[in-house]
Formats: sequence, structure tokens, C-alpha cells
Amino acid sequence: MALAGAERAQIRQQFTAIEGPLKLEYYHQSPRRVMVPGRPDKPSCALAKELYEEIAELSDQISLTIYEREESREQVRRRDIVDVPCVLIRGELNRPLRFYGAPNGHLLVAMIRAMVLASTRQAKPSVKMKRLLSKLRRPTRLRLLGSVDDPLAGQAALAACAAALLSPKLQTDVFAIEEFAEIGARSGVTALPALFVDDRLAAVGLVEPLELVEYIGLWQANPEKAQLNPPTTQPGSTTAWRPPQPTAPRREPTPIDPIAAAAGRAREAAATPEGMRRTAGGLIVPNR
Repeated sequence: MALAGAERAQIRQQFTAIEGPLKLEYYHQSPRRVMVPGRPDKPSCALAKELYEEIAELSDQISLTIYEREESREQVRRRDIVDVPCVLIRGELNRPLRFYGAPNGHLLVAMIRAMVLASTRQAKPSVKMKRLLSKLRRPTRLRLLGSVDDPLAGQAALAACAAALLSPKLQTDVFAIEEFAEIGARSGVTALPALFVDDRLAAVGLVEPLELVEYIGLWQANPEKAQLNPPTTQPGSTTAWRPPQPTAPRREPTPIDPIAAAAGRAREAAATPEGMRRTAGGLIVPNR
């Protein structure tokens, strides 16, 4: 089982707060019999599939649909799924949240809490939040990169999800850096959690939902000004990160060709001047 007994009990208890139907769409890739160039196997999909099946069993309000990526290309395109494993969460307000990777640790905790938030029948933003949301003019995609081992990443993921649930103009994707390190490397990320707004790195660290929505409004109205005024993050809420270094392939020792070795020794002997000798280190010294 993907979840331990204690974890199942805790999640079941949190799911008692679910207010309405919750739909999970899980996008999967089964192991391939033949390697396809440019499409590597996704070994974490097996664990993710088992995990979501177990989660769906913990509440009668949750329904789970599993899609095989290769067999559901139109569905993948329509839902804007960029990789697998991925679960798309939709609640009463039909505002999708996407979690990429087999959720674990603090990102699993954030996902469970986001599911409960998504089931809420009616969002209840503050007066200030309503005012800021009213200024949003176009759809904006939020992308959060975080580590499953970092509690601040869990908080940052939940904050981004909470903001997205308040407006149909916001969407949030959460990526586990352990499985999607290439995104961080490609984007020049050096610390986590890293928040992207419309594919641009906007903040590193924990940003509160109110601060985040205010920044998004500024980004939509004046991108140049937004670049000079990034959102405020909580002090000490970052963790240094660098991409894992590729492991150099092991080189097997070259077999010695006895004939070539003998020829080499003969050439060395012929190249040593008369009255001189070659040391073990290869130096030519007087033969005394």
C-alpha cells in the first residue's frame, strides 16, 4: 500500500471537511515494452496511481478517473497536461489544480488540504482580496516548484492553490522538483520554493495569497514595473537548490594488446640515445 495506516487515518479525518463532490483526473503512463526516443519511462507513475486509488477510497465524495496519456491525447491536450504523473483536482467551482509527480511529504499534505479547499461550495475572499481579484483582466498560469522535504514548499503550494480557487482567471500547477529537476535547471532556479507567473520566475520563497494576487494584477497591467517590484516573501523561507549533477558513465579499462605494447617498447628503446637510459618515470638520463 502507498499509504501507511496512520496516514490513511489522518487523511480520512481531514476529508470529513469536504463540502461537495470532488473529481480527480489522474494522467498515467504505463511502462513501455519498447523505448521511444524522447519519451522516457516514468517509474513514479506506478506509485502515483496506487496513491490516488487509495486516496479516492477515503471519501465517498471523491471520484477518480484514470487516463492513459498515450491513449487519451485529446483529453491531455484539452486539460493542458504537460507531463505525467499528474492529477487534476476539480471541485464545486470547477477551478482546476494540477499536481505533478507522485506526491509525497509536504507536497502530499498540501495536496490533501487543497482538495478540501477545492470542495468548498462558495469562495469567501476578504473585501481587499475581492478588490484585487476584480482587477485581473486575463488568465494567468502559476507554477510552483518545491521539494517534498521542505515544509515551506508545502505552504507555498497551498497558498498558490488558494489564490487560484478564488478566481477563474488563475490556474496553479505544482511540481515536485525531485521528479522535474529539468524545469528548475532550464529556468535557472537556485533556491526553492520557486514561483513562476506566466512562465516567468516571479518569487523565491513563501508568498501569501493576498500579496500574490496583488502582484499578478500589477504583472498584467505593467510587466516592466512588476519586474522591478517582485512580491514580498517571508524572511527565511527559501532553501538553496542546484540541479543534480549527471553521473559520468563508467569507462571500462582498455584491454592491452600485447603486440602493440611490444612494438611500443621497441620504439622507446630505439628512441633512447646511446649512452642514455630511460627511467621508470619516462625521463632520459645519462647511463651511469
